Amino acid sequence: MSDDPFDTAVLRSSTLDAWAASPTRLAEDAAAESDLVTVGYRDRLLTELAANAADAASAAGIAGRLAVWVDGAELHVANTGAPLTDAGVRSLAALRVSAKTSGDPGDRQIGRFGVGFTATATVADRVEIRSRSGSVVFDRSATLEAARAAGITLGAASDVPVLRLVWPTDREPAPGFDTEVVLHLREDPGPLLEAMLAQAPDLVVELTALQRITVGEVEVSAERSAGPDVDDDAAQSVLTTVSVVGPASTDLPSTRRWLEVARGGTRWLVDADGEPGPAGDVLRAPTPTDIELSLPCRCITDLALTPDRRHLHPRAEIGDAAAGYVDLIRLVEPSRRVRLVPELHLARNPDDARLIEAVRRELRDATWLPAAAGADLMPPRAVMLVGLTDRLAEILGELFGDLVHPDLSLTQHLPALGRLGVSELGLAELAERLIGVDREPSWWHDLYDALAPLVSTGREVEELGALPIPRSDGRTAIGVRGLFVSDRISTPMRWIPTVHPEARHELLTRLGVADLTVAEAVGDPALRSLVEDVDFEAADDGLADEVCAVLAADPEAPVPSWLSALALLDADGELRPADELLLPGSPLLEVLVDDHPFGVVDAEVVAECGAEHLRRIGVGWGFVVVDDDLPVAPDHDLPDEEDWWETLADAPEKLSAVRDLDLVDDRSWPAALSMLATDDRIRPLLADRAGYTAWWLRRHAEVDGLLLGEYRAPSDDVLEGVIDPLDHPHADELGGALARLEPDSADDTTLLLTRLGDRERAISPGAAVSIHAAVVAACRRGAVDPHDVEVPERVRTLSGRAHDRAVVVDRPWFLQALADDECVLAGPTVTIADADLLGTLLDLPLASEEYSTTVSAPGEAVGWAHPDVVRFGAVRGAEVPRGEARLHVELWITLRGNDIDREVRVDWWVDAAGVTHLERRRRRSRR
Repeated sequence: MSDDPFDTAVLRSSTLDAWAASPTRLAEDAAAESDLVTVGYRDRLLTELAANAADAASAAGIAGRLAVWVDGAELHVANTGAPLTDAGVRSLAALRVSAKTSGDPGDRQIGRFGVGFTATATVADRVEIRSRSGSVVFDRSATLEAARAAGITLGAASDVPVLRLVWPTDREPAPGFDTEVVLHLREDPGPLLEAMLAQAPDLVVELTALQRITVGEVEVSAERSAGPDVDDDAAQSVLTTVSVVGPASTDLPSTRRWLEVARGGTRWLVDADGEPGPAGDVLRAPTPTDIELSLPCRCITDLALTPDRRHLHPRAEIGDAAAGYVDLIRLVEPSRRVRLVPELHLARNPDDARLIEAVRRELRDATWLPAAAGADLMPPRAVMLVGLTDRLAEILGELFGDLVHPDLSLTQHLPALGRLGVSELGLAELAERLIGVDREPSWWHDLYDALAPLVSTGREVEELGALPIPRSDGRTAIGVRGLFVSDRISTPMRWIPTVHPEARHELLTRLGVADLTVAEAVGDPALRSLVEDVDFEAADDGLADEVCAVLAADPEAPVPSWLSALALLDADGELRPADELLLPGSPLLEVLVDDHPFGVVDAEVVAECGAEHLRRIGVGWGFVVVDDDLPVAPDHDLPDEEDWWETLADAPEKLSAVRDLDLVDDRSWPAALSMLATDDRIRPLLADRAGYTAWWLRRHAEVDGLLLGEYRAPSDDVLEGVIDPLDHPHADELGGALARLEPDSADDTTLLLTRLGDRERAISPGAAVSIHAAVVAACRRGAVDPHDVEVPERVRTLSGRAHDRAVVVDRPWFLQALADDECVLAGPTVTIADADLLGTLLDLPLASEEYSTTVSAPGEAVGWAHPDVVRFGAVRGAEVPRGEARLHVELWITLRGNDIDREVRVDWWVDAAGVTHLERRRRRSRR
């Protein structure tokens, strides 16, 4: 090999001649190099050397390697690839030009051995380039000596450039490398190595021809493989894995993967694993410039730069670099895409702003926005439902192809996507979109379940006012107004719009769907209208089936009385009101008259509806009870109801009465009474003496030829002998329908008085007095009008025998003068008023009217303070009266009247003048 393979002597000679010919040329070269060192290529040493290494590898068609190490004060930077050439040496010594050619459109050289090599002068005054094709050296000291030897006037050593005069050297590159740059450093290499190591991971990404950079003991490598498929053949994707091996700083990740898309002359990159990008980045062309970028993706482009490679060339249009951004964003997972949308308000400079605007135009007009289902969307044709969940997206995605993916449907993403043209889909608009959607009720339930998390305030509730809701009858309601739901009712009701059971969800309750009980359902006015407006001549419309299905949902629910008019099919196929029908096999059929008006329910209706529910409606099995919670008139179609109503002082607070009692065959009353007494609902009515049921039974039900009111309960001993006990197994439970001591009417009174006058009956005097007292009391309380009572032929006297002649004792002292057969008592205590009233009832005279009396002797007049008089008052239990009293040794009176004239000895008497006569107390001997 020649000692000077690159003819460096010629290069030096021409340069020295130029300096000698023009004193300013040297100064210009020195100034130019100084500018590049201090401004243009400051802190770009590894960047420029790596760019040269990449060009060399590209020229050689290999995966380039670059190694950096320190040997004493020398910094070694070696690479593989094409060796140093004549053109390269000339470029190195030319200062202002590079060896890059531009004739080949496919040439991707960055600018090998161009002005960028000036970066070596930032750290060294002696620079060696050792290559297997020959080696050269630049040296400031040697340049200074050569200039002086040429007779060129110089100042300080710094007045000469380092990289203008080149000399040959016989040093070879390190083994395994094709070219080696050796820098004789002016300063400690430590900080420089750290800076180089920090730059290495980015450089192996930016410089695709460079596969590996080793800095000291740390190896940084890039492994490139094919990335995901890109829709457009004009773009390609690459997955680059950067690995850092060795004792590197903890600031460097051991592995980082980059997803890259290249289109035209631009490469867009993003962290393949979703790690956030750097807080600040710069445009790379392909190595870093000074143009700061705020975009979340890294941009590496081939745009023209200024000579210092720090700024765009004036003819370069940065917007052209937007190509490929959409291709990249399509390759990342949906949740990341919105974070990769650049924002104009974050732009750091005009170039950044222009690039952002260009990217946003690309994003606005391309399909890249993930959809809830189906292909990607173009932002202006997409809508976002904030809070959309995966479940809701799954349901709505099949309906709405413009719905943004749930991973992007977050409140914080709405502004960014809105600026690209995405519209917000509110709940109100969603509800409108759902109108007309035909799906099964279970689908709607799933929709409500998925939609519920989005409804948390009254505002959302209001927005869903037009939400479609499937009804039980197969129709769809728009909004919740007028809709009901029920925990128990699962069948449709034509009279009430209810939510289909399979669609029911708690969300609907929050939206305002009212809860409905079975009682409310069967008591609804709309049902009443259907029941009352039925055409009994028409065919069965199935209303009864619906009602029975509702009743089956709650066996305890109360049923309104008007529901008994519900039309049902009878055994003859005719429609009849429920309360005109009996169940097949009803025991009531056995006790009714032959011409009763009832029909029998069709057997299929019984099988379909159920006997129990038909009974609740009003179909008869046993006797039926009519209920009215607020009766105001006798208008319940009960026999003799008006007569009963007249017995009441006021309208009853509630009416419960057994109907159709007038249809019982007289021969069947014993069986009918058993049915009544064993019916749990009717039994209490039999004890209510003032109620209609007991009232009617007393007056109309017959057993063995007697009205029920002419019998007493077997346990009622007071009326023993007067009223016969009812011979019936449930007689005591029928007490309200039987006779009792206290009469309720003139008929009851007549019965009691007539029975008292029956000579065939053995009645005790006490029973007679009790009955007389009860009759008088009934007249006094207004229950009985004495004028309506029939006068008995005979009366029961104090002797216990019945007589047709007697007097009512109205003065107690007459009891001493009259025989028991002559006396009738109005009560246990003799009062004039009671005696007078009983006398009217019995048409008997009073004792004081029928008889006159005289005291046989005047007696001894004494005051009321006399011991015998006081003792008399104490015995009688009365306060000692004021007035005159007379004592007799023996007190005799003469009784005249009623064909009687006799003397009677008595203990005391009150004469017509009101004088009290007493027989003197006789002294009794003591034993």
